[in-house]
Amino acid sequence: MTFFLKKWNMVCLLVTLLILAPLSIANATTLTDEVIDVPTDKTWTIKFNFPVIESSITSNSIYVMNSKKVKQAVTVSVKDDVVTVRPPKAGYELSQTYTLHITADTLGQVNKEIKTLKQPIIKPFTVVEGYVVVNIHENGTYSSISNHPTFDEANASLQEGQGIMLNDKFVKIPSGFVTTNTKPVTIIYKQATFTPQFDYTGVDTDTELIYVDATSDYVKVNAFGQNMYVKHEDVTLLPTAAAKGQSYYISDQKGLWHYIYRHHKGKYDSPYLIGENPVFLNKGVKYYSMDGANFIDENGEIAGEGYAYFHYLSPRVPTSYSAAEIDTYINSELAAIEKTSHVRYANATIKSPLKGLGVTLKKIEKEHRINALFILSLAIHENDYGMSCHAQNYNNLFGLNVTDSDDHCSTDVIISSPKYFASITENISSLVNGLNTNYLNPVNMKDYRYNGLALGNKMIGMNVRYATDPYWGAKTAGHMYSIDKELGSKDYKKYNIGFTTLSDVSIRKEPVVKGGNNDNRAYQYKLHRTIKRLDKMPITLSTTPSETTGWLRVISELPKDGTDLYTVTDNVRIVTTH
Repeated sequence: MTFFLKKWNMVCLLVTLLILAPLSIANATTLTDEVIDVPTDKTWTIKFNFPVIESSITSNSIYVMNSKKVKQAVTVSVKDDVVTVRPPKAGYELSQTYTLHITADTLGQVNKEIKTLKQPIIKPFTVVEGYVVVNIHENGTYSSISNHPTFDEANASLQEGQGIMLNDKFVKIPSGFVTTNTKPVTIIYKQATFTPQFDYTGVDTDTELIYVDATSDYVKVNAFGQNMYVKHEDVTLLPTAAAKGQSYYISDQKGLWHYIYRHHKGKYDSPYLIGENPVFLNKGVKYYSMDGANFIDENGEIAGEGYAYFHYLSPRVPTSYSAAEIDTYINSELAAIEKTSHVRYANATIKSPLKGLGVTLKKIEKEHRINALFILSLAIHENDYGMSCHAQNYNNLFGLNVTDSDDHCSTDVIISSPKYFASITENISSLVNGLNTNYLNPVNMKDYRYNGLALGNKMIGMNVRYATDPYWGAKTAGHMYSIDKELGSKDYKKYNIGFTTLSDVSIRKEPVVKGGNNDNRAYQYKLHRTIKRLDKMPITLSTTPSETTGWLRVISELPKDGTDLYTVTDNVRIVTTH
């Protein structure tokens, strides 16, 4: 006999009725294997090798029994060599285990010869768990209340403080966190359709998001200040009461620190310094923020809004520091890490390719309009002061072409690898060309990598597409802050920063609209059918005030032309920075 494995609506059992020949062990095992996730309206179709004698099919020859040994009110019918076992009118119970019994009383006939089953068959099956409504207790545990065949039915019965589970996993909670699972990159979507055109950004494993809502099809989250969507299979929902920790911000005499909590690991990352303390935050007190700018206290009360200065400063503005000053900072930091006991930093003052880089960084700043401290901070963050394997062996200071799925490095250098560069200068040139072509060029706004000129987060700025670490921008900005503070804070808050207040903002060469509206337009934050946040682009204002009322003078985003540009005052909301 042969058993055809489970199909969703019908499973067919092909049974050979033999008087003398014994059942084969393999086939017998297949027939008696348990089937799980059977639907509540399961219909079993049993196909025999011979026509079945209808009178032999009774409630004692073929039947279904539950785990309490109670026979179920199934309907059994016969047609030639096929017996059909239909479920009870109310269906099988969710999450329950049953057994389908085919006894030796089942008979077949060929001509006048009666065929009987050599041995009885017992087929266990478990009905799909369904959607379980649970009470969520203050200690993080839960208890089942009711079971439903569909999400909608479970949702309709949901009361305050309850959640919905499917296969022991939450699919809806009253409030709490959403953390990404083990995939290297989890896609966050602008719409719940999960199609490529709504693929907004990607984040790495165990990233904390804030739960907003859920249906059977999607989970709605607050991702870095904006409502977005993720797939159920990519994330884990954690009720507030079940969470063992939460990411938070805290300030001290050194500045504002961010403690990232990893819910799957159950522990905090080492904190990183973002920048100066916002004046509205009390030192030593925990605050919470999804976007790193809008803060609430532990009671959920609004504490204030403030943006880390270097986090949203345009990389087009030059640093105040000379090549010699930059080299002084580099030498000081290398000497400091060399004094630690960490083997990685042994001989850092000799081995680090950052040494003597000041002149090169200032040259790049002048020729390509990318801030020297910006580039240095990228190198420090990406390759640990130039002491990483890729920096030491591949002349790769910035992790270029080092993907999340291919970050392995060996001292056995593969020169043909795209991760390898012939020199540090070549590596920096590659970085600069990539940034000015793809990430930092408003003329190339259609490129998916352009999301505004700032380090930013996962909603605006380079961080949207440059790195899966959602805090890459904030961490890099923290290095800029530390460098500037060590060198005398000459760069800090030198410029005012704002954000566009609406879509389609034009940046113009003069404080006037000329001709056909496009005559003096340098660029415009506008794309048809885009999901980009072009309505909230970071703007760095010029230190030279506009000579025309109603217009703002702004730093140009163009890679080559550094001449100040203009936009209408109402187009920009100037924000408080720290």
